[in-house]
Amino acid sequence: MTSFFWTDDKIASAEKLWAEGISAREIAERLGSTKNTVINMAGRHRDRFPARQSARISLPEDATEAQRIHHADRVIRVTFTGAEVTLPRVAFIDGAAI
Repeated sequence: MTSFFWTDDKIASAEKLWAEGISAREIAERLGSTKNTVINMAGRHRDRFPARQSARISLPEDATEAQRIHHADRVIRVTFTGAEVTLPRVAFIDGAAI
């Protein structure tokens, strides 16, 4: 039978260090493992290892959008997902001479 590296005691130790804000690399060094094994273990036990990055905060609704710069040789297109991208103006698509 194979023995597993992540015993309940080691997971509890890693959980305590994670809560203190210790990096995954340092947790791995302290427990004799690698950074990737710590990250994978934390992913499998997400309920015990919460994400450290805060969720992306959207701008308030009343925030004004930055003034767009108009380029004569570029055009703004809307993708299928609704994102706006700036592309070079192409004569045979836009009908404008370059």
